[in-house]
Amino acid sequence: GAKNFFSFKEGFEILFQKSKSSTDDISNVIALKGANASGKTNVLKTLSFLQSFTTDSFSRLKPDEDIIVSSYFANEEPTEIYIIFLDNDIEYKYEVILTNKKVINEKIYRTKKRETLIIERNEDKVTTIEEYTELESININRENASIISIAKQYGIKEIDNIFKLFNFITNVDELGKLDNKDRFLDYYTVSKIYFENDKLLKFIIDFLKKADSGISNIIIEKRKEPETGNTIYFPIFYYDIEEDNNYLTYHEQSSGIQTLYLQLHLYITVIGMGGVLALDEFDINLHPDLLPMLLDFFENKTFNTKNAQLIFTTHSYDIMDKLGKYKIVLVNKVNNESFLYRLDEISSDILRNGRKISPIYNSNKIGGKPNIKY
Repeated sequence: GAKNFFSFKEGFEILFQKSKSSTDDISNVIALKGANASGKTNVLKTLSFLQSFTTDSFSRLKPDEDIIVSSYFANEEPTEIYIIFLDNDIEYKYEVILTNKKVINEKIYRTKKRETLIIERNEDKVTTIEEYTELESININRENASIISIAKQYGIKEIDNIFKLFNFITNVDELGKLDNKDRFLDYYTVSKIYFENDKLLKFIIDFLKKADSGISNIIIEKRKEPETGNTIYFPIFYYDIEEDNNYLTYHEQSSGIQTLYLQLHLYITVIGMGGVLALDEFDINLHPDLLPMLLDFFENKTFNTKNAQLIFTTHSYDIMDKLGKYKIVLVNKVNNESFLYRLDEISSDILRNGRKISPIYNSNKIGGKPNIKY
């Protein structure tokens, strides 16, 4: 959750579990739906910011640089953010209050049988429980860096179990969605990943076969660029046809195949490590029939043994009927301020169990749709 963060002045909260009081039923998938400019991407920016700030703010920012965070229309009130993790039946809660100039307060709680405040940082003062007392000896002279990032920089091993929790992969940064060619994914980098992992490449080929792409095989080639001497990797896509030239390059593929080729390894990587994948417009360029296959990576408990999670924005209607009301969050904006709610917060008379959600959504009875005027 967050408050005074980008378009959310009064704040928002995303729940992966059915209720705050229960951790027995935690969802592996959450979909964010809403009109363009409603604030969906800003929700994902929370995860992007938390990852960057907690893990590399010390090394990424110079001591006099601003923290890359935006309040609601750049007002001077502090921004508040929190996140809760469940790790091997231990619950961790991280809270931070900050401006773009400095960190005001950071707190980390741990809950085993009861909740314990294990680390607190008030500007340059740190207090901890005995396990983390080494942190109290650090000179906190970096107002723009997280205590977690600082501790990691000083080589304090006790912070590692908290540091590893911020294990997100996302196509969003503080400026919004990253293009594939903009330091998120490029097909040379992805091709090198596939070149070095035969098992992963086979999985991608099998998926594309099942997706009715007509592709029979993918071979990753490599060559040296004469100008730089660097080795680059690129794919050749083969087809079962009775012609000598039975292959196409990446650039001759449809936008949908290009998207799958670039992104499929992200799904497998996150599921393998048990992290969180946050994707803005995850369905762009993809046929609606493919989307359940991608969601099933996370919802299939046999496949997703480490409880990896997916949170994404979408404009697809079909996804609403597949996921149901506990996994869909609608984002709205009124007077340029965003707010959100999960579908189970809406009156049960409107969304009865077993009733399709998409027709009710399209009738604009539950919000999340643009009010377009021709």
